[in-house]
Amino acid sequence: MAGVVICTTFAVAALGVEQNSVWGGAGGRGATESLWSSAGWLAAVLAGGAAAHVAIRRWAPNSNETLFGIIGLLMGIGWVFVARVDASLASEQAVAVLLGFAAIAGTSIAARRLDWLLDRPGACVVVAAALLAAGSFSGGADLSAGAYEPPRQWLNLGTMLSVQPYGLAKIVVVIAACGLTATAPRWLRPRFIPHRHVAGASAAAVGAWALLIIGADLASSVIVFAAAWLPLWLDGDDLVGSDVPTVPRSTRATALSGVIISYAVGVVVLTTVYDRLSAQVHYWLNPWTEAEGATVVDAAFAISAGGISGVGPGLGAPQHLHEPHSDFIFAVIAEELGILGGCALLVAFTLLIGVGGGIAQRAHRTHRLLAAAATSVIGLQALLAIADVLRLLPHTVGALPFVAYGPLAMVGNCIAAGLLLAVSNASDAPRAESQQLLRGDP
Repeated sequence: MAGVVICTTFAVAALGVEQNSVWGGAGGRGATESLWSSAGWLAAVLAGGAAAHVAIRRWAPNSNETLFGIIGLLMGIGWVFVARVDASLASEQAVAVLLGFAAIAGTSIAARRLDWLLDRPGACVVVAAALLAAGSFSGGADLSAGAYEPPRQWLNLGTMLSVQPYGLAKIVVVIAACGLTATAPRWLRPRFIPHRHVAGASAAAVGAWALLIIGADLASSVIVFAAAWLPLWLDGDDLVGSDVPTVPRSTRATALSGVIISYAVGVVVLTTVYDRLSAQVHYWLNPWTEAEGATVVDAAFAISAGGISGVGPGLGAPQHLHEPHSDFIFAVIAEELGILGGCALLVAFTLLIGVGGGIAQRAHRTHRLLAAAATSVIGLQALLAIADVLRLLPHTVGALPFVAYGPLAMVGNCIAAGLLLAVSNASDAPRAESQQLLRGDP
């Protein structure tokens, strides 16, 4: 069904661009031919999704099928709109989607032994530090042109490829935090670790502050911080180590409140004294002062032009938006599919978060923490990316997961999805075996 929706959207978008060129729109005849010529990449995307589905059903048969269906739909629709915005990016986005499908299947299969993965947080810490360092080479806010230019964490790898290291760093930091949570009782004495989350959450907090200070990336910092500390509230009484005491829920709530307040105060102080962050807040509060090139103002006009049902796929004007293929892909979808299309996208992410939350609820011990953290990373990214476009929050560099352009961000989000599938496969395997025994199956 996801394939049918994706193919239909692609065909209607190609026809819409063709009609737009007939009416004298900005699409142009060349853009129409280029879009139709991308049908081969569409076939590759569909074949990659089918292959990933077969691999997951073969080697992780008890994983949640609904989760993969939603993610496949989002990745396919994202490819269609990226190709519609810029046909030259069709091949790059298709390769990113194929890598994402490979990451989902590979992670869900390789992570069947989740305890083995969580027992090696040191490797994740090294990889996260390298990605954070690579992202720090990118440029910051450009205020020289009069209009605010948000910080771009794109690392150029030659003339044909640019990647966002922070897109992958987020999930690696969260995996490292969960691994440190699982292994801390073995190398820290009880008097140094009042609760098993101290080591992992503290390490993730360091990564969150690094993203905020070095990269001026408020969205990624909030995602990493929340995903690391949220399990402190969700955690139950099943212990990783018998020597680590259980903290009552009231105490955990007090500690979590204090941590959130201290982080919020730190962010407020930094946005006051740190130019790269204060520019984001100023632009958020006063977007009309620099109307020429104001990105969120253009996005507001695009969403308003879409109305309830949209102007139609291929009939919008994404060329007026800043980075329509990445940061403002939601505005493109809302313009061409209307509020109904935007709400359908929100429903898809809501279902994805609900499925992820159910997987975390059925999981045990550190598997529960990993599933909750992975769901938080995906859900918070979607929330912040859409809130940025709607000007509910300061615009940073958040891109809509699985939909927007970005190779490393796509792979990072797909690794998080693969971890969710691996957790669901491990959690549901005993129940599936018991059902087989009750039915008398071999």
